[in-house]
Amino acid sequence: MSRMLQVAGGAVVAISVLAGVRLLSFTPYTAERDIGAVVRLAWRARGEQVRDCRRRSPEEMAQLPLHMRQEEVCEGRLLPYRLVVALDGDSLVDRLVHGAGAREDRPLYVFQDLIVEPGVHRISVRFTLEAPSAQHDSDHDGGDEARPAPQQRLALDTTITLGVRRVLLVTYDEERVRLVVRGG
Repeated sequence: MSRMLQVAGGAVVAISVLAGVRLLSFTPYTAERDIGAVVRLAWRARGEQVRDCRRRSPEEMAQLPLHMRQEEVCEGRLLPYRLVVALDGDSLVDRLVHGAGAREDRPLYVFQDLIVEPGVHRISVRFTLEAPSAQHDSDHDGGDEARPAPQQRLALDTTITLGVRRVLLVTYDEERVRLVVRGG
């Protein structure tokens, strides 16, 4: 008898779950709310690389295997850049952008969405080297000339028109070597 009760209980639970799923399938889904418009900042830049070098002591050299004995040890990293975004004179973003990777020695990536009200706005974007170094290496991430060069200041100051649920992209134009606006 207990086996029959288990089967009947399982059937009741299964039917209840299926009925619940069926009822919920008729509930209207309202994911697309009027969130306004989006200003998306997206680009990749190679930064100014600095190298910190030091000489190993004879004791350090003696502890290393023969194939790893280099007198000079250098560590490289990219200097951070400051990203400043203002919309109609109000500051929306003011942050440092560091190189990617655990040692911050990879290219800098900017990717950020800003939700704004639709309409006509004045946007100002600045991407500048934060702390120039007196001693830096001239090697950059692969020497890619299609990316912003070290110490180059990227700036955009323009008027934009945004529609409801529209996305405006601020990105780096390789041909013009500057920040540009696309979409909106």
